Amino acid sequence: MKKIYRFLFLGVIVLVLISAPMSNLVQRVSAAPANCVDSSPVSAAYIVEVCITAPASGSTFTGNGTISATVAIQSGTDPGTQQVIFFLNSTTYLLTEFSRPFTFTLPTNRYLDGTYTLNAQALMRDGFTTSQVGISVTFSTGTINLPVNTNTFTPKTGNPANSQPFVVAVVGDGASGEVNTTNVTNLIASVNPNLFLYLGDVYEQGSIAEFYNWYGTSTFFDQFRSITDPTVGHHEYLNDPSASSYFYYWDNVPNYYSVNANGWHIISLNSHGAAGGTSSAEYIWLQADLAANPAACTIAYYHNPLYTIGNEAPDLSMTSIWQLLASNKASIVLNGNDHDYERWAPMNGNGVPSPAGITEFILGTGGHALEPVPNSDFRVAFWTNTYPTAYGVLFLTLNPTSADFSFQSSVGGTVLDSGTIPCVPKSTIIYHTYLPLIFK
Repeated sequence: MKKIYRFLFLGVIVLVLISAPMSNLVQRVSAAPANCVDSSPVSAAYIVEVCITAPASGSTFTGNGTISATVAIQSGTDPGTQQVIFFLNSTTYLLTEFSRPFTFTLPTNRYLDGTYTLNAQALMRDGFTTSQVGISVTFSTGTINLPVNTNTFTPKTGNPANSQPFVVAVVGDGASGEVNTTNVTNLIASVNPNLFLYLGDVYEQGSIAEFYNWYGTSTFFDQFRSITDPTVGHHEYLNDPSASSYFYYWDNVPNYYSVNANGWHIISLNSHGAAGGTSSAEYIWLQADLAANPAACTIAYYHNPLYTIGNEAPDLSMTSIWQLLASNKASIVLNGNDHDYERWAPMNGNGVPSPAGITEFILGTGGHALEPVPNSDFRVAFWTNTYPTAYGVLFLTLNPTSADFSFQSSVGGTVLDSGTIPCVPKSTIIYHTYLPLIFK
């Protein structure tokens, strides 16, 4: 009998253990609502819950839809949330949201009608990526074929009524929806420039939804659309190797084009693997464009710089383009990519300082994540990456024989760097064909 009682007693203990929570993590996961998911890093230092709070699961969109998510620590120490990433059917990328509230508008007419799983996951600041939460949604906008933009892009020559004298605002690497982007666009609006050059990168992957939300629709940088001549960044190629959202958004803008504005020749180029040396289509086009526009003053702009002391590597594929610009009296080259401000002393086609050379500016200061500047170079006349004052805009005042420049911080409009760049008479250029020197 004692053996029987002992067996029954042990059985009761086993049943109690089975019915009890196995661990805090399992208990949290099982308790998560249907529109939420709980997960934890291997260290189990914390449990984080990601929820899609709008729309409700099973919702149908007949027009643009509002998507919202929350991230909350259920237990442990919060490492902070770096971003929330949204998908359709787990793998079709939609958008990255960098700051609370994690809310955006989905342009559903850019997707085919049907029922999808809407997913969200968070990247925590310690590098942990959470599990995906998913809910069911239906798009019913009458879209049975993906829309095609049949418009034609026309380069902007600038609005002469905006300000006197003629002012060009320049910046890149800012379309992310963050507060610093708002500060930068507010600065541009306060100056009311004649022309705006955006130097590329719509974060995080230049998707349809990110152009709609982060570049904007009459908001953020899009408020300057009527005076904007864009160039493509490398992030626009991350979601789609053809950067289709960029070309759709900008009405089939060419990879490279030029425009004359207030006596200056202004050239937009594509630095994303499009250079390819002196035999590339871009080089041949640029050669003809420069020959056909013998203006005294020339500006070229593209995303990836050939010369930089920033966090990104120099783009050596732009060497032949730089040399061609130098041999044709270009005065200014404008770049983004590195999230800092740099102004280089004038350099010739070989990267050697020369009063008759090109002045290069790096302007990745549009509002997204200032970065370290790990290198140095005696040719750099001025640079800054100080948070948050380095977020700012370059303003160029185009005169008949020179350009006055002013780099202004979005924090109070403080002028951090300024001066005058003369136009370079073509007869003073001494051009050599050997490779540029890269000083680091």
